[in-house]
Amino acid sequence: MTLPFSLPDFHVTESRIVDDRVLIIAISQRTMAACPACQQESSRIHSWYIRSPHDLPVCGERVQLQLHVRRFRCLNPACQKATFAERLPKVVAFASRKTVRLRTLADVFALLVGGELGSHLFSHLGIQMSPDTLLRQIHRTNSPMVPTPKILGVDDFAFRKGNRYGTLLIDWERHQPIDLLPDRTASTLATWLRAHPGVQWISRDRSGEYARGATEGAPLARQVVDRWHLQKNWREMLERAFHRVYSQLQRHVVPDTAAPYPRLPRERSSNERQSQQDARARRKTRYDEVNALFQQQLPIARIASQLHLTRTTVYKYVAAETFPERAPRAPSGSGRSILSPYKSYLRRRTEQGCLNGQHLYREICDQGYVGSYKTVLRWLQSQGLLPRRQGEQQPETLNGTMEHQGTTIPDENQTPHILLSEPLRSARSLSWLLMNDPAELDAADHQMLTCIRQEPAVETMYRLTQHVRQLLKERQADQLEAWLGICADCGIPEIEAFALGIRRDFSAVQAAFQFPYSNGPTEGLVNRLKLIKRSMYGRGSFELLRQRVLRYATCYG
Repeated sequence: MTLPFSLPDFHVTESRIVDDRVLIIAISQRTMAACPACQQESSRIHSWYIRSPHDLPVCGERVQLQLHVRRFRCLNPACQKATFAERLPKVVAFASRKTVRLRTLADVFALLVGGELGSHLFSHLGIQMSPDTLLRQIHRTNSPMVPTPKILGVDDFAFRKGNRYGTLLIDWERHQPIDLLPDRTASTLATWLRAHPGVQWISRDRSGEYARGATEGAPLARQVVDRWHLQKNWREMLERAFHRVYSQLQRHVVPDTAAPYPRLPRERSSNERQSQQDARARRKTRYDEVNALFQQQLPIARIASQLHLTRTTVYKYVAAETFPERAPRAPSGSGRSILSPYKSYLRRRTEQGCLNGQHLYREICDQGYVGSYKTVLRWLQSQGLLPRRQGEQQPETLNGTMEHQGTTIPDENQTPHILLSEPLRSARSLSWLLMNDPAELDAADHQMLTCIRQEPAVETMYRLTQHVRQLLKERQADQLEAWLGICADCGIPEIEAFALGIRRDFSAVQAAFQFPYSNGPTEGLVNRLKLIKRSMYGRGSFELLRQRVLRYATCYG
């Protein structure tokens, strides 16, 4: 009888439908078998018996095999087994109720989608298998053996963000995970490295725990700090510096007083105003508490834990010279709307006396605007360039003439200052402005950057930022020492502290400026780990997560 699949060493005698399944009857054709205890072959048959494993479905119908197999007598008088059952490694494993190919498919489903979803998908294929069965199969399978990598990638991942973390180790050259550690401490990493000698390079972030663990576990390995994390830490340092000098930057920015009509903001209710005041009072109380504890020389981490704040917030409050007020919202969203290229033209035309919204709309349509008239009207009204209702006040003038929006005015010392009508952006946004490539900035960004660079501290921050970007881009490791010397004497406390931290890990940071190794592959595999972890709904154990992560790539391959 011919089947659409093979049963090695068996002769199929019958195939029929019984109840809700296809029953396939086959007889073993092997004449000899090896004893599993002493490995001596025997041809003396003791008896016959039947095994009934489940197999892959056919056309959506469940399949069950009825295999007639034999028991043999062991011919070795010294063997402890008098009889033994013949093994069928190509069809079904010892004492298994599933064929090898069904177990392989179940293994793939369990690894890729987990127990619950795997069981649900199997039911659509005509296979009944519980979620617990799929998960037990993962636990019974040994982790794949991988050689010790030459280049090791190390990064952390969160079991619960801000509470508990683990460590992912990867083979940087093969881009494959090789192990998961239950925490991110130096002792755990050092223990793993001692058990796996031979690592020559270690790519990591700027974590002090990983630095100590790598030094203790593999003292001969060269450590390389990830360039992305280095730039991320630099940007965070810039943000703290901007929080400190934010009040000084406000004097370089003035509100827009040149609009023909004043803005008509929505009147806030008394409850909204009271809620805003209460929120500010709570933030001010936290600010005072943070600084009081910091004056008592408590560590940042302890202050954050005691006041239930993030360490980033504590650092910001400690670095700020005065209470950091929240930056006002920028008008009309982010300013990157479909109308952005035409805003300066609309403002200029209204200053020239054109107050007809439809006429302005037709003019910018001739220039390529494809939006609606209502978008133009709303923006003009929000900026106070057109009245919101008929009979509204006439354009205000200053000394009888329309005041134009200036770009520079002299200060008390007759030194020209660039003034902006738009509000000053947040400290975070300004830090990104310094980090970006100047060639990729638009006109509004350039104007904002030129304005804040009038502050000497910001100018120093900008020059040092662009300098280090160039060193990283061109791999100029030999100039790192000189750059750190400039940072250490720049007079900006945040940069000086950053340079001191780089000094403590100078060798690994210098390697980042010299060698191509980075944590990019590790970050990619951390993202895949997050997908697996979240598909488990937080109910799986660490060992189950480890098995799924380590065997995930093998399963896909």
